[in-house]
Amino acid sequence: MKIIKLLAITLLSFYFTMGINILPPTLAQSSTTANLVQQGTQLLQEGKAEAALEIWQEAEELYRQNQNQTGMIGTKINQAQALTSLGFYQRSCNTVLQAFGNDLECDRLTKSDLDNILPKFQTSNTSLDFQGLQMLANGLMASGKLELSQQVLEASRTGAYSTNNTKAQFLMNLGNNRLYQAQKIVNINRNTSRETNKRKLRSLVHLSLSNYREAAETASIDNHKLFQIQGTINNLSLLLKFPQLKPLRHGNSLQDYVDFQIENLPKIMQNLNQINPTSDSIQTIIQLGELLINLEDIEPQSTLAQLKHKITELTPANELLNQAIQQAKYINNYRLEADGIGTQAKLNLKKGNLEKAVKLTNQALFIAQKVSASDIAYQLQEQLGDILIKQKNDSKALLAYKSAFNSLQVLRRDLVELNRDIQFNFRDSIEPLYRKFLDLLLQPEIGSNQPNVANLKAAVAIIESLQLAELENFFQDDCVNAQDINIEEIDENAAVIYPTLFKDRLSVILKLPGTDNFRYATVSESNFQAKFNKELDQILKSYLNNKTPNLNQGNSQLNKLYQWLIKPFEADLETDLEHDASKIKTLVFVLEGALRNLPMSVLYDSERERYLVERYAIAVAPGLELLAPKPLFKEQVGVLAAGTDKKAPSYEQEKLDGLPYVERELKAIKEITTQSEQLVDENFTEINIQDKINSEPFNIVHIATHGQFSSNPDETFILAWDQPINVRNFDLLLQTENLQRSDRAIELLILSACETAKGDQRAALGLAGVAVRAGARSVLGSLWIVNDASTAELMKQFYQQLLQSNSSQLKKAEALRQVQIKFIKGDIETNSEEYKKPYYWSPFIIVGNWL
Repeated sequence: MKIIKLLAITLLSFYFTMGINILPPTLAQSSTTANLVQQGTQLLQEGKAEAALEIWQEAEELYRQNQNQTGMIGTKINQAQALTSLGFYQRSCNTVLQAFGNDLECDRLTKSDLDNILPKFQTSNTSLDFQGLQMLANGLMASGKLELSQQVLEASRTGAYSTNNTKAQFLMNLGNNRLYQAQKIVNINRNTSRETNKRKLRSLVHLSLSNYREAAETASIDNHKLFQIQGTINNLSLLLKFPQLKPLRHGNSLQDYVDFQIENLPKIMQNLNQINPTSDSIQTIIQLGELLINLEDIEPQSTLAQLKHKITELTPANELLNQAIQQAKYINNYRLEADGIGTQAKLNLKKGNLEKAVKLTNQALFIAQKVSASDIAYQLQEQLGDILIKQKNDSKALLAYKSAFNSLQVLRRDLVELNRDIQFNFRDSIEPLYRKFLDLLLQPEIGSNQPNVANLKAAVAIIESLQLAELENFFQDDCVNAQDINIEEIDENAAVIYPTLFKDRLSVILKLPGTDNFRYATVSESNFQAKFNKELDQILKSYLNNKTPNLNQGNSQLNKLYQWLIKPFEADLETDLEHDASKIKTLVFVLEGALRNLPMSVLYDSERERYLVERYAIAVAPGLELLAPKPLFKEQVGVLAAGTDKKAPSYEQEKLDGLPYVERELKAIKEITTQSEQLVDENFTEINIQDKINSEPFNIVHIATHGQFSSNPDETFILAWDQPINVRNFDLLLQTENLQRSDRAIELLILSACETAKGDQRAALGLAGVAVRAGARSVLGSLWIVNDASTAELMKQFYQQLLQSNSSQLKKAEALRQVQIKFIKGDIETNSEEYKKPYYWSPFIIVGNWL
């Protein structure tokens, strides 16, 4: 969504349009420092952010030599602004913290940290304080910490109202924050079907629209043209994003905002002609041109149709884009020139001028590649593929998507840091490219109903890459280390299944041991994906999460999934052989989207009247490239177990009940294992866990506590006795010195009482994120919360299977399989009939290395 690109412009425009330097002249103790500060400002205005950064670093050193604390703070803020302009939001945010004497990092900042930090933003220079808070708020927004960002903005409110310009800046940032919150709701629950989500979304959009409108009106008082333009454009962009927005009970209606646009669009068109060209003003013109293109899609019955009619009287989008391109040439900004020409190509694509669209896209691509603007180039390559699809030239489109994919692979880790559009719009801005490329690769060869082997191999690589990209986007850093691994290198008795949902079909790739040993199946139907997701949701709600399910109906639905995912490959998987007699003993699923929320163990084979787990050990992997293939041996096992059966303070804060059977669970672990230690009740704290991990080489860590997995890392956590432990801190908690001292990483992390977030279609991504962040080779966790009595029984049985088997090599997925079979058959001592239901045994899954 283009509006997010104005995150940096919001601050830059304040300095550039008003000709303001962050450091007032009185702080420049010598002509040298004054000149350096001014040079940096000029360089940044010319779009030379790297050079500006170096100049301001030099100025900072001079202020340090002169022991001028205020000057040091000012140049640090200047450096942060240069980093923002370069797109390094995380470094920018950290630099602001350093400016005010804090050594923390933004991505690990907690509310408690922030409460201690904010008083430091009260120096003798209120202007520096305000700008520092704005930079910090934007940095936290870029890190996805929206609540903390809003807290910082509220702390700056008093200083914001000192002038109209600072007030406009504050309102723009507040509008951005609320927009991001709204986008987050849309991303987590695509259909926003829950009424609470609908209300919250509507409220946030209205607040953001109101903030942008007020920012534009406030800026106009002092004729601050760029803020006036940005407030109006942001308001328009948001209107186009939510054209059917319903009014709040008390507040502005959609018509009010349309009237605002009708009144202000002609003014900002005029203002754009009066501003000296800068990189930010040119980017704003391009964004407005694209918005005008999108406005043409508005339905005649929409309230926005009045606005659509009004723009026919204004400067056409193509003229605006020509203006932007000429200005970009004037200031020698090739990136913006490529962006403007690429947007012109979009306009021609929309109008059906495909030949011209191809010509313009290639022209823009040539310019972008000339200046190594790969982040622009991959989008243009994708756009070229889209146009070629329209021209029904699939072979050339495939090459275009391949080029875009390759460009994206080079950029993948940089994009996590450089492009905040991705954090809030990963599913709109990155994932579609992977899917378009996959779609073409999986088309059958001429004269066949199958893709060729080379394309299947390429498709698997793309699926693996998408898994990595999702996890990097989840954490917003490049913590994911990948390596090329063949399945036979991990386990010659395992097969990997890659299901991929497209709009009109489900495609399934099976990878068997051996070189390039692939199989393929597909099922297609009009609007298949929507129907599939609806059926999946129904299975989860009415059957698996139900203690009194209709077994016949549920098994019938699960059999349909079995027919799609497993049935086509039964011969290759040796389904009719007994588990011990078959070569294929384990199925590993690399899942996507809502499929992650369904335990594959529960797929039902109605012909043989058995669940899939009764035939195969089952694991879920976030991609083979993430696995560190290493078996676990019985004599090496050391277990650290932690939890509480009391109502811990952290439980009370979250309004959660205690887990009375945890005591029984921990007691069983102690009795079964020969080497174990436990942290119980008040001793179950983050610090104590970390101390134990660093002092002894535990390779199994078992935590019995409430927790939640979510597609949002800030909402993925476990509860220690006193406070939550966020997934972002799992690397510090579980792998610090232990990994540095030896290669004895945690082999198995067990989270026995956690669940996936309700209403979050990608919540199980958080479980994969836990595995990666913790540095654990595998995680045993639950997709939903289960009666803790049955959980205690399942965990006891798991350790018995794991540690009391005859084999010295412990196979985690096979141990879980044996336990789940015992539940299915009622071969347990307590409540055996009740525990046969899938609700009790199926949510427990192994994520990662199954050996």
